[in-house]
Parts: sequence; C-alpha cells; structure tokens
Amino acid sequence: MLDVFDIFCGCGGLSSGLKEAGFNIRWASDNSEIALKSFKLNHKIKAIYHNSATDLLERILSKDSDLPSAGEVDILCGGPPCQGFCGINRFRNPNDERNSLVETYFEIVEALEPRIILMENVNGILSLENGKAVKSLLYNLEKIGYTINLGILQAGCYGTPQSRWRVFICEIKNEKKPIIMPSPLHTFHRNVIFDVKNFKKHVIHPPHSENTLFDNYLPTITVKDAIYDLPKIENGEIYNGPYAINSESVYSKLMRNKKKLVNQHYVYNLGPIMMERVNLLPNFPGACWSDLPEAIQPKNLLKVGKGHYTARFARLEWSKTFTTILTKPDPYWGRFIHPSQKRVISLRESARAQGFKDDFIFEGKITEIYRQIGNAVPPPLARSIGWEIRRSMGDKKVDEEINEYKSNFIEL
Repeated sequence: MLDVFDIFCGCGGLSSGLKEAGFNIRWASDNSEIALKSFKLNHKIKAIYHNSATDLLERILSKDSDLPSAGEVDILCGGPPCQGFCGINRFRNPNDERNSLVETYFEIVEALEPRIILMENVNGILSLENGKAVKSLLYNLEKIGYTINLGILQAGCYGTPQSRWRVFICEIKNEKKPIIMPSPLHTFHRNVIFDVKNFKKHVIHPPHSENTLFDNYLPTITVKDAIYDLPKIENGEIYNGPYAINSESVYSKLMRNKKKLVNQHYVYNLGPIMMERVNLLPNFPGACWSDLPEAIQPKNLLKVGKGHYTARFARLEWSKTFTTILTKPDPYWGRFIHPSQKRVISLRESARAQGFKDDFIFEGKITEIYRQIGNAVPPPLARSIGWEIRRSMGDKKVDEEINEYKSNFIEL
C-alpha cells in the first residue's frame, strides 16, 4: 500500500478518493484551520500540519523530524489554490501570489523526491499567460527525472452527477512510461470546455450515450439519482434526521453507505430579495433570470438582455446534472435552485453532487462548509485516478475493484 502526502488537502476530497482506491493517507497539510478540522474528523491520521505551503517547505528543508524525509513519500498530491487561475475570476492576474504556489509545490517535490506526483487545478491554469505556469512546471519536473502525463478530465464521467472539468498532472520518477489517465466509466453530456487553448489534445471527452451498449459505459448520474431521497426542507433550515424515502437509485445507496440518518442537510439562508426571485421563478424547464418579473430582474443582467447567462437564477432539473459546484450556492452565479423546492441546494446536496458520502462530516459555519465542498476534488474522480495509478504500476486487482463498482449499476 503506497503512502500519500496530501498538501493543500482542504477538507479531504482528493484523499477520500485515493483512500477508496486503496492508498494509505499518511500525511496532510493545509493553510485553512477549519478545513483541517474536517480533514481530521474524517481521516484518522496523526500527521496533519496547519501550515502554509511556504512554511511547510521551510520545515521540510530544515529536516523537521515531524515531517517525511526525501524518498519516504510514495505519492505527493494536492491542488495549489485555484482562485488565481479560475476563469470565473474577472480580475485574475499572472502576478497573483496564489499562482506562485505552483512553484512552491515544485520545490516541495524537489525536497521530498516522491515516487509519484499528482497535481490538480482548474482549466484556467492552462490559459493564464498561455499556460506559462504549467509549461514551466512540466519542463522542470522532466529535468529532475519525472515522466509526465497531463489530462483534462470531466468529473461526471467518473461517478458524479456534476459537470466539472479539471486539470490533472501525474508524474512518475525514473520510469519510461507515463501513468495513463483513466478512461471514462459513465456517459456524460458534451459541453464547452473553456480555457484549454493549446492543451486540447489532453482532453478526455465524455462518451456519447449511444456508445453505452457496445463499450459498456455506465449511465449518466442525474440530479434525481443524487438527491431525490433527501427530506424536504425550507430556506435556512437545519436538518439532521431520518431520510425522506428509501433509496431509489444506485448512487443514493452508495452515498448513504448504509447510514440510517442524514446529517448536515442545512440550507443557506437567502435574504428577502433573493427569496422573492426564487418564489417568483416560473416552474418550467429552462426558466432563468429573464423569466422573472422585470421589477426584480438583476439590473446588470437586464442590461445584457435576454438569451445571455441563462444559468443564472435557474432551477436544477431532475433529469439533468448539476453545474459546477462553487464555494457558495448563489443563484446569481449559476443553477443552484432546487428542482422542486423554493430554496437553494443544501450542504448535503452539494456534497452529494461532489461525490462525498453521507458519513463525511464537515466542520465549521454553513458558509465555511459550502466553501470546503466547492473547493474539493470530487472523491469519485480521485478514486478513478488512484485506480489508474495502481494499474500503471502493474496491480492486477484494480480491474476486479472497477468491475465491482460497475456491478452496482448493472444489477439495477
């Protein structure tokens, strides 16, 4: 079993997936105290460090005995904070200090000399300054003996009900062959991929649903599959208690993980103006901000006119999938209104959209928890990458585990 050091670990989405894939999470570090409390609650390990990446690097270089030494880490993983690269950030700047953490990540690699490196980030890292940060990282990693593979993966293809494109860089030391990126497990709808520019050849496209019969792809997981069994709640409500109904989907059964009660089904409390918009949003597919009474349409959206930003103040649809889960379910920024209830999606619904099982408990205030969930790597996506790392290293048991996962859906 390979030992993992998760830096920039957050609440532990990447670690959760790698643990499911059979790895040993041995060390973790992050700059967020509240995210680390969540990590500690769900990953029972002692070596958890509340450090910035630069402080962590200094401790490693000073040979701190509490930290691993060179050659001790099998897999170094993590996602340097992505807000500096994110395309949704209109003010992103190549000089943003958060972007320099990619360089710090490389220096930690140099110091620890892990056998395998796994780095995750948003697509924006590929477009900012024409992907300068990525190109520099890949070049320098190759110089110190790593064989590189880069993949742009859609989380919906690996067992989540959410459209979420993310960049993964996987490197292995002193090997001629790279670690292969995982092939999709589920069908998923094709959509526009932003910010990939000169990296288009690295995109792993979702398989079309018509290929399911011949290529043995599993069906797309929908919003209904994910959250239909959760109890009805009101705006601002905090619910811990019995599930509403029995699980009707394979996905909800997997998320319940044999639990009898649902926890942290809490809803962000929208203010009067936002709730008026939610209450007056028509209940037909595709309704959005432009279908609200003009008096309560957001003025800046009114200026751009109908037909633009059609996901804003829009309701999720049972038969479709979640849009990318953000750090706050603000209807202004996306499709976060519940399909049939007059509220935004709850913490537990957000967590299920990301693939966190119901026994994963988060620490912090409701706004802090939404942020932790939105910043996380979806555990099912991390699990698929973990499986592929094991396969690339000759582990023949991986196919049995993947087939066992698939059998859950096939038996239905």
